[in-house]
Amino acid sequence: MRQFFSLDERLLACASLVGKNARLADIGTDHAYLPVWLLLNNKTSYAIASDINPSPLEMGRATAEKYKVQSIDFRLGNGLDSITKEDNITDIVIAGMGGEIISEIIINSPLTKDESLNIILQPMTKSEELIKNLYKMGFEIVKQNCAVSNNKCYTIMKVRYRGKSVDVQEEFCYLGKLDLKDEKSIRFINQHIKHLENKSKGDSNYKRLADILKKSL
Repeated sequence: MRQFFSLDERLLACASLVGKNARLADIGTDHAYLPVWLLLNNKTSYAIASDINPSPLEMGRATAEKYKVQSIDFRLGNGLDSITKEDNITDIVIAGMGGEIISEIIINSPLTKDESLNIILQPMTKSEELIKNLYKMGFEIVKQNCAVSNNKCYTIMKVRYRGKSVDVQEEFCYLGKLDLKDEKSIRFINQHIKHLENKSKGDSNYKRLADILKKSL
C-alpha cells in the first residue's frame, strides 16, 4: 500500500491552482514534495522536478522512491533551462524563491510566452516587485490567494501570458487581486503595511503607500 503525506499550507495552496491532469514542471523542487503529492493524489499525470543544485534532486528522488511514485523526471538546470517545448508542460510552479529571482526565471525563458500555460508563483519575498515585473512582461494575474506557513503569510498567484505590457499602479503591486475580505489576505497586506511603515522614516513615499493600503482594508 502506498504511503501518503500532507503538504504544508503554502504548498497546498500552490497545488490547488494546478490544473486537472496537468503535465507539471516544478522549478526549484527541493524535496519534490509538491509533484510527488500531486501524483499520489492523481491530480497530475506527469511531472518534471527541476533544481539548480544536485543535492535537492537527490532528496527528491528519495521522496519519490519512498512513496513509490513514477511518472516523474528529475532534471538539473537553472530556472526553466531544463524544460523543453517537447515536454508538453501545461503547468509550471515556481515556489519558495524571492520575487526578483522568479521574475528573472520567467523573463529568461521563451516557454513562458504561451497563453495556454498555467504558471503558479509563490514568492517568499518581494511579491510587489514580482507583480510589477509580471505586468511589464505581458502577464496577468488570473487568481491570487494567501497561505500561512511557520507563522508567516505568503501570497500565491496563478498567472498567464497575455502579450501586452502594462504599467500598473504602485498600490496594485502590493494588493494584486487579493480578496480584501479574506482573513489571510488582510494579514498579508498588513505585513506589507508594517514593512512600509518601517521604511517610511527615510522616504515619505513609503508612508503614502502604507496609508493607501490601510484605506483598502
